[in-house]
Formats: sequence, C-alpha cells, structure tokens
Amino acid sequence: MKKALGVFLMTAMAFGAFADEPVADVNIAEFSGNAAVQWGVDLDSGTTGFKNSYEVNLKLNLLNNGTKSTTGDGVWGELVLKTEEDTFIGWENGDDSPEMNDEYINANKGLMGSGRNFGLKVYVDTAKIHIGPAYIGIKRGDTQTGKLKMDAAIRSADDDQSVWLTNVGPAKYSEGIVLGVDTEVAKVDLDLRSYAAYSGREDLVYTGTTDPVDPNGHDDERGSYQYTGAYAAALEAELKGEGIGLDGFSAKVGTSFNFAKNYQANKTSADKIDIPETNEHLWGYSASLAYKLGLDDTFYIRPQVGFTGQTMFYNNDDVKTKTTNTTNLAVAAGLLFGWDEIGMDKNAGVYYLDDDMAKKVSPGVGVVAYIPLPNKSTTDIDGNKSSVTTHHTLARIMPSFYTGELIPGLTAAGYADIGVTKLAENDVEGPDTVTYIRKDAKVPMAFALGANYAIPVGDEMTITPKFGVRFANAAYVDYANLMKEKDDPVFGGMGEQKQQGVDKYGITSDGNYMNLKLGVDVAGLVDNTTLSVTWQTENILNDRDDANRNDPKLGTLNFKAKIAL
Repeated sequence: MKKALGVFLMTAMAFGAFADEPVADVNIAEFSGNAAVQWGVDLDSGTTGFKNSYEVNLKLNLLNNGTKSTTGDGVWGELVLKTEEDTFIGWENGDDSPEMNDEYINANKGLMGSGRNFGLKVYVDTAKIHIGPAYIGIKRGDTQTGKLKMDAAIRSADDDQSVWLTNVGPAKYSEGIVLGVDTEVAKVDLDLRSYAAYSGREDLVYTGTTDPVDPNGHDDERGSYQYTGAYAAALEAELKGEGIGLDGFSAKVGTSFNFAKNYQANKTSADKIDIPETNEHLWGYSASLAYKLGLDDTFYIRPQVGFTGQTMFYNNDDVKTKTTNTTNLAVAAGLLFGWDEIGMDKNAGVYYLDDDMAKKVSPGVGVVAYIPLPNKSTTDIDGNKSSVTTHHTLARIMPSFYTGELIPGLTAAGYADIGVTKLAENDVEGPDTVTYIRKDAKVPMAFALGANYAIPVGDEMTITPKFGVRFANAAYVDYANLMKEKDDPVFGGMGEQKQQGVDKYGITSDGNYMNLKLGVDVAGLVDNTTLSVTWQTENILNDRDDANRNDPKLGTLNFKAKIAL
C-alpha cells in the first residue's frame, strides 16, 4: 500500500504543474465481492464434491481526469501527461482472476497478502511547440506504422484483441522529433528518430555477447546510448471527415524507412552492430479507411479496411548481389451494423463469451476478414534475376453478433472463426502453408453461441435460463497454432477426441468437438443471493477409442449459492 500511496503522491504533484489541472480525487470507484459454495457431480465418474469460491473487486480512483495538457493560441508550448489505460488502479482476486506474473492470484490472500504491483503508469506523452497549425516537438512512439484494431460485435480474446494488422517498418527508433501540421481537414506527422541502444554505462565490459559484464558486480542498469548514428523516418497523414462534412470518416496512410543498416552500441565499440530488425534497409507502408454512417438516431453501419506491408532491401557489394524481400502484406476489412456504443468495455455475458473470452462488445451484427497476401523475394546476382513467391493459404473470416439491450431481458451473442484455405500448385511452403491430410478438414471452423433470458417473477425474483454451445471441427483444433495467436482462445480446452494419426503439425483428430452448457439462475428468492444450477459437458462428439476408452463425456452437474455485495 505504501507503493500505491507513493504513486498517488507523485501523480498529484505532476498534475499540479497545470492551471485548472485535474485534482487528486481519491475515492473508491468500485468495491464489490461475493462468496459462493458449489456442490456438484461428475456424471461420468459418479464422484461428488464441494467447492468454495471468493472474489473481491476494488477500483481506487486517483484523479478526476486521466489526461491533461497545456493550451494556447498562436505560438505556444504543449505538454500532455497521461495515465495508462485509465485513471484508477484496479484489483481483482478470485477463482476467475487473470494470471499475473506467471502465477494465479490466491483468492484467500487478499489485497495485502499478494504483494502485487498496482501497475498505474503516468508519463509524458507529447511535448510540442505550436506555431499556428504547425508544430515541432517530441512524442512517445517509434517509426513503425499500420497497427489496426477492427471494430466488431465481439472482440474475442483471440488474436490480441482483434489486432488484425500489426505494425510494420523499422522498430526501436524511439529517440527524436516529430514535425507536423494539424488542421480541421487533415493532419500530417513527420517523425525523425534515432535508434535506441540500451548500453550506455561506460564501466560495463562488452564480451561480444548480447549482455555486458559488470566488473564491479553491480546490477546491469544500462541506460540508452545516444550516439548510435542510425536514423529512421516515418510519415503519416490523415484526412479528417469532420473537416470535409463527413462526420465519422477517416482516411490514413503511413510510410517509414531506416537509413542505416548498423549502429554504434556504445562509446568503446570497435565495430558497429547490425540492427537486428533488418538486413539493411526496411520500408514499411500502410493505409486504412473507416466510416460510421448513421442510418437514424439508433442504427448505423461502420465499414473499415486496412492494408500493411514491408519491403527489405539488402545489397552485398562483394558478390554483386541485390535482394528484395516483401513480407507482412495483409488486408483486413470489416463491416458492422450496430445500434449502440462501439467497443463497450465489457464481455458478452453469455456462456463461452463471458469472463475473459470476449473483451469488448458493440451491439450489432458484423463480420471481419483477414487476408494475407503472397510474400515475394527477388534476387539479382550480377544482373541475373530470380524470384520466389510464397502463397499464404489461410485467410480468416470472423462473423459475430451481440444483442445488447435491443430486446429487454434477452442477451444473446455469437462469434465464429472460419479459415479459408487454398494451396496453389508449385507454391513454396511458407509458415502459414497447410497441407491437410483429410479431405473433410480443409476448412478450419469454430463457433460459440450463447443466450440468457431474464424472466421477472413477482416484484423481487428473477429466473434466468442460460444456454451455450461451442463447436470446432477437427481441422480448427489440430491446426489452431496456425490460426494466428491463440494464447487465451475462445475455443481452448474443448475436451478429448479419438486420434486419427500424425502429420507434420502433430497429432490429428478423427472427429469434431462440441461442448454444451445449460443453466438457470434464481435471484431475489433470498436477499443478496443467487441460486444456480449448471450442467456442462466435455466433448460430446468424442468417438470411441477402444485402445484408450475415450467415450463421449456426460460432463458435470453443479448446484451453487452465491452471496454478493
């Protein structure tokens, strides 16, 4: 708690440098908890048992605003301070709490016993000198471009929260200036930055490895070395819809390039070190369009499209070789038909799309598509050119829907992930190329659907039936590692399946996967208490394996009483 108070005091002092600054406003934004006891039976083994669970949620507000900047007209200096994510520190512990530092929080340790870092960060985001619409200064970031999150009815926990286009171009060029012009119609930023080499302590001995050795036995507290001699630039431009009479419209383009293939790591280096992100020069480029078109006071449509790519240039003068590699070419597109706020910070609240499985929701119906484009490598050896094209075979389509408050009492949501595969003849096999060994498994696909309906009974009681189902075919489960990032998947842990064989990507399944979850909540019968019954299966499509006896599973049946504050 002393650390938390120290962070709060530093934050209050930092914001005290401004007129009309956000004042320290320490209050409890949220303090809630519950305790539950559950008794259940495993319908396959016949065994029974109790389980106790506890959960506490605390959000401590520190400031009444998370961002503060100076203001002015004509020629003036701008300084922007920000807190990361939000203005409060939050704490959650319980059975469903997220994993932190590779350990799960013990629900019985509480706030003080765990010793966790509160994680609030306050930093300078921007410092600029303005001369009318033009400016020059510094801004956090680097010379990469293109990262794009797609708005959708369901932002699933897969794929880094719907980041379908990642940054491209030279990385770690963080030290430098930004020049630009910002008007009602357009904004243009030009970044000029140098490479950040974190090896500035002169008392460290460099042994040729990546980590220096401290002869005095001190901790390696390396600082950034300023004089690296390596530079990169990025240019980004945005056309603003508000300035041309199209509210909700945005068009962006970006490009970046590094001018040096190596850098000076420290004052005593005899030779420069190759920059690890490139062979020599890297050119990144991106573009995106987005529009929110209101149909009436409630409904709207929002199309989005984005593109990224990067090209690497490498010349070897000794053997007169020139190589050009074009990678990270991808297109992402989405269309959302919605009827409420975009990107609500909550989950869908139905089985299989609750807890951390759906991070943000936008009431509506939509689809997102991710299409990787072929990579190409061209080599010129003393005037003789040759090229190799690598075709990616796995595009993705993600339809989803979320009802929100459209129908009183009803909450329904669905999310699907479909792979579109194609293997052309004579393709060079790349990291995303998949040759499926089963004719019926060429289209990896999975979906999750859930619905709740709250039924009022009298003045106090509410009965809420709940239903959820999720399905994944064998190809989706067997090759999930090729379906982009699956660190915390919506379709993870779906149970067992009879093995068919082994191919280059591992063990293959003989059939598909399906889970069911049915339940009912009764609230209001006892004050502050919810009574629940839940039946949940493992894979009900599991084919019998006479060797391992993997019969279909009946699942578990649980009875629960939860008392909540």
